[in-house]
Amino acid sequence: MNFALNMNRCAACGSTDVKVENGTYICRTCGEKLDHGMSAGDLEKIQRAVLGGDQKAAQELRAKYSDLDIVTWSSADRLQN
Repeated sequence: MNFALNMNRCAACGSTDVKVENGTYICRTCGEKLDHGMSAGDLEKIQRAVLGGDQKAAQELRAKYSDLDIVTWSSADRLQN
């Protein structure tokens, strides 16, 4: 699994399994070939969801992208020592 904050994500499915060739983003997960990756706004939402625990942003992203592959948790879910 790639790190959740990978800057190259598929604009169609959200996967991090993207190869960029000559300015074309080729997704190995869904097969899309696009001239752009995921929007900067959605990449920022991923940061808020993963690092800040923004559950609303995580839900919105999961509804929009089928292969997002991010892990989030609430403060109640964190391990306590």
